[in-house]
Formats: sequence, C-alpha cells, structure tokens
Amino acid sequence: MRHRTLWLALLLLTICLTGCGSQEGETVMTAGPNSSDNVGKAPYTGTYMLFTAASMNPTVTEKLNEGDTLGFRKSAEGRIQAVYRDKTYDLPKGTTQAYWKVKR
Repeated sequence: MRHRTLWLALLLLTICLTGCGSQEGETVMTAGPNSSDNVGKAPYTGTYMLFTAASMNPTVTEKLNEGDTLGFRKSAEGRIQAVYRDKTYDLPKGTTQAYWKVKR
C-alpha cells in the first residue's frame, strides 16, 4: 500500500511539473491570479493558442501578426482576462495559470 501511495504521489508531481510544457507551441506569455497586467505585442506571426494549466486543449486559437495586441489583464471581477487584437476572453474564476503559446 505504501509503495502504491508513493508511486501515485510521484505521478501527480510529474504531471504538475510538466504543466505548460506538455501543451503544443512555444510559450510567449503567462499569467496567474496575482499577476499584474501584461498587455504587449505578439512577437511573431503565427497561430496563437490560449491554454490554462487545467487543459491540454486550447481555450482560444487565433491567427495573429507580429505586433498585434496580446497579453493578460485583470477583469473588473478580478479574473484573468486574455487580450488579443481588439478581443478579450474572461477565464473562469479559479483559473490558476494561463499561457499564450504560438506555433509559427
């Protein structure tokens, strides 16, 4: 029983540590619940994908050009809000981490 518990703990630790590294694309920007606003420009032309730590699948996928608006800020309700071009997407309450990734 103790061996099984140790194995399960190691498996969960591995999953937590791999986080955004197991999602496709190159991470260009991240945000957490205590992050300050960080709205800038897309560094490359490509397909940008918004991921959360809780999902292997992108929440938003958008083709952007280098220099298009991209980032994160807090919504009026205190949630993480993704910003891209002239659009926004409010992430669910309790989101612990969000990532913009790009495939060039």
